Amino acid sequence: MNASTTTSRTVEEILTAVGELRSSLASGVAEAELVRRLPYDSVEALRASGLTFLRVPTLYGGPGATLPDLFGAVITIATADPNLAQGLRSHFGFVEGLLLRASQADRERWLPEVLAGRIFGLAEAELGVNDPTQWRTTLAPDAVGTLRLNGRKYYSTGSLFADWIEVVAVDTAGRLTSVVVPSDRAGVELIDDFDGMGQRATASGTTVFTDVAVHPGEILHGTDFTDSDRPFNYHGGFYQLYLASVTAGIARNVFDDATTYVRTKARVANHSVAASPSEDPYVLEAVGEIGALAFAAESVVAHAAQRLELAASPGAAEETVIAAAIDVAKTQLVASRAAMEAAERIFETGGASATSSALNFSRHWRNARTIASHNPLAYKARATGDYAVNHSTPPKNGYF
Repeated sequence: MNASTTTSRTVEEILTAVGELRSSLASGVAEAELVRRLPYDSVEALRASGLTFLRVPTLYGGPGATLPDLFGAVITIATADPNLAQGLRSHFGFVEGLLLRASQADRERWLPEVLAGRIFGLAEAELGVNDPTQWRTTLAPDAVGTLRLNGRKYYSTGSLFADWIEVVAVDTAGRLTSVVVPSDRAGVELIDDFDGMGQRATASGTTVFTDVAVHPGEILHGTDFTDSDRPFNYHGGFYQLYLASVTAGIARNVFDDATTYVRTKARVANHSVAASPSEDPYVLEAVGEIGALAFAAESVVAHAAQRLELAASPGAAEETVIAAAIDVAKTQLVASRAAMEAAERIFETGGASATSSALNFSRHWRNARTIASHNPLAYKARATGDYAVNHSTPPKNGYF
C-alpha cells in the first residue's frame, strides 16, 4: 500500500476520538428529531475521526479493529444519536462484505477508497417484492454496450450521506449482481422521503436510478445472492448485531436522560415522601431499573460481538458461525425489549412535565420500536427456539 491508502491512526486513537465527540454529537439531537434534521455535520465529524475505516485490516493499511471494537463504538455513537449510528450501518456492512467474500481485486479497488474517508451507502430493498431474484432494478447494456442501471430502491439507509452507493440489480441473465456507483453520478436521484415514526434522520429514503452508467471496475465480484448451498456466513449476523448495538445505545441514552432529568427537576409530586426528586425512593427505583436494562442491553451486545469475532475468524467452522447467529438473534430480543421498557419507564421519573415535547423523551421508544420492527422479534425467538430444540439452521437470508 502507498501512503495515500494507509493510515497511521491506531484503533485506540480512533476510539478515543469517537468518545471525545460524544457530547457534541448529542448536542441538539432531541430538537433535531422533532424537525427531522439530518446529522450531516456529525457524519463529517466521524469521518474526520477515522471511524469509517476502523475495520480495514492492517494488511491493507488500516488500523485493524475487531468487531467488539466496532460495536462498542456504535453503542457510543448511538448513545448520542441513534439516527447517526444507524445511518452508517450500510457503510460498515459494505466494508465487512469486502473482508468476507469480495475478490482480491475488489479489496484492492475499494479499501483504498474506504481509507481515503469515502462513505458507502446501500440501495437494495424494493417495495412489493419478497423474492430478491424478482427485483425490478436492472443492469443491462445499451445500444453501444455501456452498462446502464435502472430502478427504484427503498430504505436506502445512509445513502444521503454517502460518496458511493452499492446497488443490487438483476442482470440480463436473471442473476443478482452488485455494483457500486458514485452518489452524484448522472441519473442517480436521492429522495429524502423516509416517514417512519422513529429513526427519522437515518437518511433511509428512496433512491432512483435512471440510465446510470456503470463501468466494469464498479461491478463487485464474489457476491452470490442465490446459492442456497453456500456455507452459512456471519455477514447477516453482522448487520443484525449492528442494529442491536444501536438499540443498546438507545437504552443507555434513556438512562443518561433519566439521571440528568432527576438531578435537575425542581418539583416532586404533592404526596411524595421526599423533598426532591433525587431523594424520592420511587423515582430512584425507576432510574435504577432503567440503568439495569441499559446494562443488560450493552452486556449482551458485548457477548455477541465476541462470538461474532470468532465466527469471522479465517477457517471458522460453520457450526461456530451458526451459533454466533443464534446468539445475535437472542441479543436482538434482549436489547430491543430492554430499550423499549427503559424508554417507557423514563416517564416514571416525573409527572406530566416529563412528557414535554421540548424534552422529546418519546423519541427513545419510537426509535427502539422502529428498529425492532425492521426484523420482527417473533421470528428471532422462533429461530432460537428451533435451534435449541431441533438444532435447525436459521434462514440464510441476511436477517440472521
